[in-house]
Amino acid sequence: MPNKYVGIDVSKFKHTCCIMDDNGEIIKDCFDFPNTKEGFDSLVSSFEYLDNPINFKIVMESTGHYHFCLFKYLVSKNYQVQIKNPVVILRFKQSKYLDKAKTDNIDARLLAEYAFNNPFSPSYIKSYNIEQIQRISRAKYFLYQDKQRTINHIHKYLDETFPEFIPFFNKKDGIKRYQGRNLLDNKTILWIIRNFPSAKKFASARSETAEKIRCMSRGKFSLVRFNELRSIAKNSIGFTSEETEKIIIQLVDDLIRIQEKDDELDQILKPLIDETAPNLITIPGIGYRLAGLLIGEIGDVRLFPTPDKLVKFAGLDVRVNQSGTSDKHGCLRKRGSPMLRYALFQAAEKCRIHCPELAEFYSKKKTEGKHPICALTHLARKILRIVWALLTTGENYNSTITD
Repeated sequence: MPNKYVGIDVSKFKHTCCIMDDNGEIIKDCFDFPNTKEGFDSLVSSFEYLDNPINFKIVMESTGHYHFCLFKYLVSKNYQVQIKNPVVILRFKQSKYLDKAKTDNIDARLLAEYAFNNPFSPSYIKSYNIEQIQRISRAKYFLYQDKQRTINHIHKYLDETFPEFIPFFNKKDGIKRYQGRNLLDNKTILWIIRNFPSAKKFASARSETAEKIRCMSRGKFSLVRFNELRSIAKNSIGFTSEETEKIIIQLVDDLIRIQEKDDELDQILKPLIDETAPNLITIPGIGYRLAGLLIGEIGDVRLFPTPDKLVKFAGLDVRVNQSGTSDKHGCLRKRGSPMLRYALFQAAEKCRIHCPELAEFYSKKKTEGKHPICALTHLARKILRIVWALLTTGENYNSTITD
């Protein structure tokens, strides 16, 4: 049976469709349909009028989340759909046309032409677990960004109202104990900031407060430390206002809410990872947060027959420019998911501390004269190969996998 080649240009409120026959001739020119159930039904009706679902080859661009509902709907109706990277479609357009005009109709015809001229391999819906892991991990990633912004704002206002506060906790007996962000993970510290958002407020704190703080901190914040901080507060150079103190209290409340939401997502994420790929947690330095990002952004590892293909998917391969006697190697391509690269570099930072084999690999690259960032990039690439091996074989991590 002759095939029908369909290009669908996706947008937020409507989509544009063009259909070609087996000879590359347009049999149904561009038409729009709304991004609703009725619109999807009308599209399928126009397909059914022409042929059976098995004879249709449909191509759409990956346009954020806008193609997601239409893709799932067509797959549920037994249609084969290929989701293509917009960069690939752009290169195809540049190879055929010099005209830079861009309309929905032109794009729909172009996608139909691409389906006609190129090998077709249908895309598949991710498994339920992987899809949910990706959603939860991305939500946690954005919560983490919100948390860092909130902490930065708290630091800003504390530097105005009580500039000696954070340095007081940063060192004890000349030893650096906390980085600024880690300090605000402490519930006792947050309670102090919320109830005493300025040096003026803390300078008037009573002895009953000292006992309450000592109990909250399980004795770590003693009466002696309390008196030291109160003495510093009385001589503080900070300036405050009622409005600034209210802002600090609001920011602390926001930070607590963000942490509570993050903990709720953890309770949902952990069982999914334990069911899908618990062996990633066996890599020293990788916990549930990074494992979730890795699993969600990689997706189905069976789509990558070799680790090199996964490295290219992550954008960790190096640009190569070779011509004649010239052979240049440039920077990373940085194609693919930026969240996957973020997770890999975070994993590299953790693993070089907690995993002896990977720490040795990192040190080896540095002794070869590589810049620390370059050495970390090599380590991130190696971790990705290890992740590919674990997801492919289902085995737990062991030192031989790093060889």
